[in-house]
Amino acid sequence: MRTLYETRNWRALVEQASRLTPAQLVEEAEVAFFYADAFRRVGETERALTLAQRIEPQVRRRGNRRLLLNVINLVGMSLFEAGRSQEAEERFSELLEISNAWRDEEYAARACNNLGVLANVRGRRELALTYYQRALASYHRLGYLRGLAQTHHNLGISYRDLGFDREADAHYQRAIRFARAAQSEDVIARAETERALLRARSRDGSLAEALAQRALERFERIGDPLGRAEALRALAAAARASKYNARAADRLEEALTVARTHSDPLLHAEVQRDRGLLLRDEGQLAAAREALLESAEQFTLLGAEAEATAVRATADQLRPDAPSFGRSDGRGR
Repeated sequence: MRTLYETRNWRALVEQASRLTPAQLVEEAEVAFFYADAFRRVGETERALTLAQRIEPQVRRRGNRRLLLNVINLVGMSLFEAGRSQEAEERFSELLEISNAWRDEEYAARACNNLGVLANVRGRRELALTYYQRALASYHRLGYLRGLAQTHHNLGISYRDLGFDREADAHYQRAIRFARAAQSEDVIARAETERALLRARSRDGSLAEALAQRALERFERIGDPLGRAEALRALAAAARASKYNARAADRLEEALTVARTHSDPLLHAEVQRDRGLLLRDEGQLAAAREALLESAEQFTLLGAEAEATAVRATADQLRPDAPSFGRSDGRGR
């Protein structure tokens, strides 16, 4: 069992867990954690959260510090992916507090990384950067390559959101280098996906397509459906950059199906925003407005009020009574 977990064979773990009764799943807390983490990795967020919360009380009673930190982190990540961002923040803050008290620098860094993600989603870029820099310093001291890769990936997203594409790309490339050294194919794929989105934004559709396709193939190899959907979104952006709107629409529809099936509010919000802008530019204004409003709802669920407000404002321009109704600037932002 431990070998499956350490080799990140999530699908095999999920298959084993699916053959067990609810009582058997929680017989051994550490094994139950392996199953719960595997559920989250394959996009079964609710199953992950339910199982992690079931074993948390016994883990606390038995005093296994490392397992408790893992469980708290898993609960927090599952809550975030379920759209319960305030509860997720509480768990990540608890993780940081306990890690500091126990002088566990690795898990304090994980908590900082996750709190940084929350801050960035909510538009608090400077706070996010502060958390990431703290995580980066800790991971450098520990020599933890996967943590360094994840943190550089997160820094890239923050710099992208601040409008510094060159700095963002540099962080993504660092993330890929560290992830290769750590043999963390999932982080490589995520950084490649983000690099593809940057290239699409600069209208280099062919390079964006190549990067996103490579990421898609990695996600398919490791069995990550949500990662695959993120790569499909990047492939759609690449198609848009090359003016292949029909191809972009098909890819976004496929990504949306995954986001809805696995309940990922951030992916859901981003895909529907992209779909709404594409539909607007294709003149399908009613459908565009519906997609944009759904995107805004998902951003609100995450506490990303600035994003929600911006998307809602675009949707409002598409109301039949809006002065700009029926006009499009022709740009898929």
